[in-house]
Amino acid sequence: MRSKTVLLLLCLAGVLARGANAAPIATIVEGESSFMRDASRVALAEGVRLANDDLIDTTAQTKLLRIEFDDGLMLLVAPESRLWIAPKFSADKTAPRAARLYLLHGTVKLTSKGDATAAAPIASPVFDLKSAGRDTVVSVVGGGGAVFAESGDVQIVERTKAKNGATTAGPALTVKTGEYYARPAADKGKTAPRPDAEFIKRLPRAFLDPVPSRAALFAAREVPGKPLGAIDYAGAQPWIDAEAALRPAFLARWRPLASQSEFRKGLIAGLRGHPEWDRTLFPEKYLPKPASGASGVAGTTGTPGS
Repeated sequence: MRSKTVLLLLCLAGVLARGANAAPIATIVEGESSFMRDASRVALAEGVRLANDDLIDTTAQTKLLRIEFDDGLMLLVAPESRLWIAPKFSADKTAPRAARLYLLHGTVKLTSKGDATAAAPIASPVFDLKSAGRDTVVSVVGGGGAVFAESGDVQIVERTKAKNGATTAGPALTVKTGEYYARPAADKGKTAPRPDAEFIKRLPRAFLDPVPSRAALFAAREVPGKPLGAIDYAGAQPWIDAEAALRPAFLARWRPLASQSEFRKGLIAGLRGHPEWDRTLFPEKYLPKPASGASGVAGTTGTPGS
């Protein structure tokens, strides 16, 4: 009971932290889906409010998840997707980066009330959307990505991945209404007049059939998510091993978990994918070295008069 009370207070704190703006609400939840907040996992249900920094997971058993924001933006999330609300990028004065959402993996559809969503709606390892039209489908799967500008032009900045896991901004381009942009892994993106049949086939039916907003149904009530317990390494690992600009945020967020046996084992086994954890896992390696000659001095000289 105590853990449920604490988790409920954390959820409410996340809502209050957004100030006057209402928190995004899960308005359609069909099948299982959840989110990670701090080091806890919570089941999503219709009416549950989300907050900045929440990590959203859908599974193969998810039929559909829809999240609605206070400015009218609606987000449909397909099965097997991972999202971060209000991602935190490490500081880069030469090329600052910001986004409303980060799509690590999976497929989403953005629908806005006006002709365009807020600037920089989505970032990803493959490309960043600087702006989007009224209806835009974005997919990031298998190291590649695709964008369908269903209604309204989409502004894209491609990203190139380096060996150290960092990504850099590449060419900018516009995908016009009705066009389809696809970028296979480690290849250049190409634009076609329309999406291919295989892409359309993979989309959930709800992506093709518009559903009216349901946010008003939950505006006046709080629906707590069901606590699912602490996160494990397997659930956190895709984020811990994400692109280099994201990883410092998760080091700060989950550093205390490095003292837990199973989590620590996972971190050590996969250290090559997140080298910034080395100092946390093996702090003794970073202690100041003794001054030269500070040890073993006594007894090194002969006995006087010998």
